[in-house]
Amino acid sequence: MQVRRHTCKKKLEGSPFLQKVLLLIVLLGTCMVIGDGILTPAISVLSAVHGIEAASTNMNNYVVTAISLVILVGLFSVQRFGTARVSFLFAPIFTLWFISIALVGCYNIVKWDHTVFRAFSPLQIIYFFKRNGRLGWEHLGGVVLCITGTEALFADLGHFTFRSIQVREV
Repeated sequence: MQVRRHTCKKKLEGSPFLQKVLLLIVLLGTCMVIGDGILTPAISVLSAVHGIEAASTNMNNYVVTAISLVILVGLFSVQRFGTARVSFLFAPIFTLWFISIALVGCYNIVKWDHTVFRAFSPLQIIYFFKRNGRLGWEHLGGVVLCITGTEALFADLGHFTFRSIQVREV
């Protein structure tokens, strides 16, 4: 182990090309951390608040920016206590949000088009792919990306405990 480390160190110190490759890898990693840790939350919060602006007539871009800044400063200041505390604060909000979405969805299905329940039939996916061809597969890929993105939102941020991720056989 020690010999391998010494050999690697000598190669890095003696090769300008390997130093540039290492620098490129470090810069790429740094950009990914900045993008994932800073830019993604900022864009998500800004787009959510901008959605509120679209529904309201009293808001302008300055108010959207101010509200977004307050939310982001609050989130980043609470984040130092750990994701467990953040998830504890947001769990009731997410629960209320998902229940609201479910109730609005059920209301709209009952009021406007109860034939939505035909989608539970496996034949509908066959008809969908026959009708849409390659575009249908692209739509399915988008749905899969949405599902995996939602999973990453919770699991990758550590909002699940070790026990909730484990699969236990009884």
